[in-house]
Amino acid sequence: MAASVRRASLADVAAVARLTVGANREADAEVPALQTTPELSAPDIALRLLDDLEDGDIVYVGERDRCIAGFAHVSGLMVGDGGHLVEIRRIYVAPEQRRRGLGRQLVRLIRRDIERRPNPPALRAWAASDTVGEYFLAAVGANAVRQRWKVGSGGIAVRGVVYAWGSRQVQTAHGSQTVPVIRRRIFA
Repeated sequence: MAASVRRASLADVAAVARLTVGANREADAEVPALQTTPELSAPDIALRLLDDLEDGDIVYVGERDRCIAGFAHVSGLMVGDGGHLVEIRRIYVAPEQRRRGLGRQLVRLIRRDIERRPNPPALRAWAASDTVGEYFLAAVGANAVRQRWKVGSGGIAVRGVVYAWGSRQVQTAHGSQTVPVIRRRIFA
């Protein structure tokens, strides 16, 4: 059966919270320095998700066979990088549903939703270097903009990359990637 994607409703919060438990475990295994301790339960995650929705965040869900198989959590509008932007905070597809286009459909819906706004903000995402998230973002058309470090709960910094859609690509010593160009100087 074909997958469908849509904005989540309040009725989807519990299912998204249950998927988030698995997403957290996978992320913790891949990048232990960013591990959330103690592990949050689905009810705790649901409460936090409801708070995020109240603060302006948006959640999108992907369904296959009438079951939620993936989701994307997008921040509310914020100011950064010299303008308005929103950030994909998390995108996750259940392991048994991967490599079937659901993640790509979620990103397409997010981009379409943002582009329909009267003054569309920039869309950004962050992924730790050399992770599945980094390869996924590149596969769905995001361009590497710059490096950014995140510090985990244990105080350990993790190098990652900020990705954006529609950014300008430039040639660097490491090959073609997108980096900011300021006054004709390239920073990589």
